[in-house]
Amino acid sequence: MAAFYDPFMSSLEKVLTGHRQKLLQNTSGIVLEVGAGTGVNFSLYPDNVEVFAIEPSVPMYKRAVKAAANRPNIKIFNIGIEAVKNHQEFPDKFDFVTSMLVLCTVPDPQLAAHIYRDVLKDDGQLLVLEHIHATGRLYGKLQSFVNPLWRPIADGCNLTRRQDWILKNAGFKPIFENYFSLGTDWYEAVMIVESKMK
Repeated sequence: MAAFYDPFMSSLEKVLTGHRQKLLQNTSGIVLEVGAGTGVNFSLYPDNVEVFAIEPSVPMYKRAVKAAANRPNIKIFNIGIEAVKNHQEFPDKFDFVTSMLVLCTVPDPQLAAHIYRDVLKDDGQLLVLEHIHATGRLYGKLQSFVNPLWRPIADGCNLTRRQDWILKNAGFKPIFENYFSLGTDWYEAVMIVESKMK
């Protein structure tokens, strides 16, 4: 998956890059990036932001390490979200948590959402860019049909999750939401800026 991820995503990234930039350009302080993948976000962070990036896949992690080579403000770790709270090198709380095309693959997205809340400061923000189960009935059925075949070849990516609902059910309150199509009507995404509920 890691070997062909960037070429496979190149057409979608024409749509996603602007959204990534919009979310990351105003980050500050200390950031936890969940699921760094190949490091596609690294060049979009301001230079004065300290980023702790995690990636559980070893092949993806190796590519992310190369992407962070010239970014001294970015530290990359080969761990999953469950290991963040007990990791000695991590701060107790973060100013921002970024989650981009991640919650489709984590084994327990509800647990991940609650960990996001636990590691955020009281005034911290969760920045989300996720693809979701298509809202159109026809396209939703198409995703459900292809999902069993899609998941094994796409590193566990689940086409039928509603990450927006998962996060709201975990207690996050949206500040801004933008639902849009990723180049095709059956592959939808949601960009959400969310803050912890006080």
